[in-house]
Amino acid sequence: MKKRVLVSLLTGAMAVSLLAGCGKGGTDDANAGGGQSTGGAAAGTEAGADAGSDEGAGGSAAADGEIYEVVMTIPVLGAEPSGLADVEAAINEIAEAEVGVHVTLYPISAFDLSSQVNLMITSGDKVDLISTLFSGVSDYVNKNAIIPLDDLYAQYGADIEKAEGIAMAGGYFDGKLYSIPSEEKWARSYGFFARTDIVEELGFTFDIDKTYTVEDLEELFAAYKEKYGDGYYCVAGTASNSEFYQYMNATDTLGGSYGTGVLPGGGLDGETTVTNIFATPEYQAHAERMYDWAKKGYFSPDASTNTDAGTVQVQSGFYLGSFSSTETDMESNLSRDCGYPMTTINLVEPFAATQMYTTTSWAITSGCENPEKTFQFLNLLYADNDLDVMLTYGLEGTSYKVLDDGDEPGGRAVIDYADGVDAASTPYNMPLHVFGDKLSIPVFTPNEMSYYDMAEEFNNSISDDRKSVALGYVFNATEVAAQQTAVSAVIQQYIGIVNCGAQDPATVMPEFLKALEDAGIDEIIAANQAQLDAWLAEQ
Repeated sequence: MKKRVLVSLLTGAMAVSLLAGCGKGGTDDANAGGGQSTGGAAAGTEAGADAGSDEGAGGSAAADGEIYEVVMTIPVLGAEPSGLADVEAAINEIAEAEVGVHVTLYPISAFDLSSQVNLMITSGDKVDLISTLFSGVSDYVNKNAIIPLDDLYAQYGADIEKAEGIAMAGGYFDGKLYSIPSEEKWARSYGFFARTDIVEELGFTFDIDKTYTVEDLEELFAAYKEKYGDGYYCVAGTASNSEFYQYMNATDTLGGSYGTGVLPGGGLDGETTVTNIFATPEYQAHAERMYDWAKKGYFSPDASTNTDAGTVQVQSGFYLGSFSSTETDMESNLSRDCGYPMTTINLVEPFAATQMYTTTSWAITSGCENPEKTFQFLNLLYADNDLDVMLTYGLEGTSYKVLDDGDEPGGRAVIDYADGVDAASTPYNMPLHVFGDKLSIPVFTPNEMSYYDMAEEFNNSISDDRKSVALGYVFNATEVAAQQTAVSAVIQQYIGIVNCGAQDPATVMPEFLKALEDAGIDEIIAANQAQLDAWLAEQ
């Protein structure tokens, strides 16, 4: 693989014990849920923005020539990687020399990321660079938890701009740039991934270029359950990410949290009425379907409370598969992460909506003492492919090996697990892929070098009729912040119950809808509608 700088650091990372010892993001700290205190609570947004200016940087904690410590949250699935300290040391060998930054990687479960980061910020714990995975930036902005990045981006963001292009639209909120996206896909398709060996054993065939119905999927489920019986389950999922409706139906969440007002049909049919999706007949039918699945044993008895990642559940051998987005490289990614070859069953054709650009992005906290240095490191992630590779796949020879690097630019290559290592035993792997320029780093076999052309073709294939009418719009919930918090809590309370069929929808759905109404969802939808109407009028 082509390397830009410090090729030897990958094999020598374990010798950099001094750098590894400087990190404060080890297992004990991560489990405790707090970093090093900055000595004060997070400052307001405008104050944070000023700190990112030239004047603010001059008075920061890291004076010229000194190394500034950046505490960076990284979302993980399952336990903290055993090779985290080695990766951290290798990263710092580059970051300290290039931008005067020492990085402490702070692993947090992806499903607890938003709540944990908010707790750290409000508690005054030291945290500088945060992943906004799954949550977007609106809640952080409304809490004055992150700073605008416009000036820093203009001064230091050339490599980011080159890598992200139009995907930068996903970083803006209320007219200001608050986050830096890390997106290589400009649309999403959705569906289900099933173990290929079982699909073939049961006599089914699914064409990756076709779109199937939920009824088609249920035929597979019924055959699997009849063959394998008790103790084997069709759908892997967890209490915190089991909103399966969105994997079977196109919905535009208007750049905000799922459920607090969406455009049904993905906004693809010209519909501009903001809707409480949970109150629709379609969602009621979905809830009844999930209850039927539970009665048939398609879900495990603890599905609504299980917090294991879907990939981990499939690895156990007791699950057929899981719902996911299905575009481009997802089949090979999930085959790698689940430990079995997986077959794609598309249920929703590719479409584009704003939330797709906001899924993986990075923001700087208002409590950061040196936003300038932090942003320089963030831009370095898009400039130096070595960093992206290490943060995503770990160290070459330890976690992965290169199979083919072709003649592609940058770090494009095909890789596999290192000798003697697999999905379950690798010391480091981040299957969520949230770092830097994701089109400049390797892909896992059975992907081939042709993947990069396929990804670019996929991006260019999205026609206007598969783009939401609200593409580019993001709801600002400031005026209904209290209601937004209350509604989100209600959704978290009920979503696993409904989508894993844990209770009869005849009983639980009226309770759910009443709780949403009491929490203020109608006020949120009215505010969302007014903003969307104004936005549409300006287009």
